[in-house]
Amino acid sequence: MPLERWLSGLKQQVANLCPFTGARGFKSHPLRFFMKLFLVRYGEHTDGHLNEQGRQTMALASERLKSFVVGQTVCLACANVPRAVESAEIISENLKVFPVQKFKDLYAAQENGVDINLEAAFTIISSLFKENSLVIAVVSREYIEALPSYILNSLGVKETIETHLDRGEALMIDYEKKEMNYLR
Repeated sequence: MPLERWLSGLKQQVANLCPFTGARGFKSHPLRFFMKLFLVRYGEHTDGHLNEQGRQTMALASERLKSFVVGQTVCLACANVPRAVESAEIISENLKVFPVQKFKDLYAAQENGVDINLEAAFTIISSLFKENSLVIAVVSREYIEALPSYILNSLGVKETIETHLDRGEALMIDYEKKEMNYLR
């Protein structure tokens, strides 16, 4: 029951961001209702740091994202591990989106015993929409697989969505249309 109350409160917060509700803060950004989340799986790495292939795939990922950021207020967030930070910094530099915000709760690695925390990740991402119409989050496979369904379910989409991305690929969740699309 506490999770249902929390989700209800979060849905209200998201609804408050919509200009049709007469909500706050839209003089500075009238297009806020076009909220889009891009989840990017960080690049190939060796010993926790991006290798050459990882750097190349992240440069390609940033090219795929370029057309979406034009005219939008954008926030770039990532897990606070070197491979995610390095991936986000490549995207940041190529898209001219600064600074990169780092969060420990955007990292999970089942093989290392670091469990996924969907509630914390969802709270972080939702908070980033207070000032931005577009959020790019560079995250691990575990979040790529679980977060889209969690978010879409919170928006009223009943079906479970299975997702898979290779390293450096991205997907977009459109909050207005309540749908997900791959960027490959």
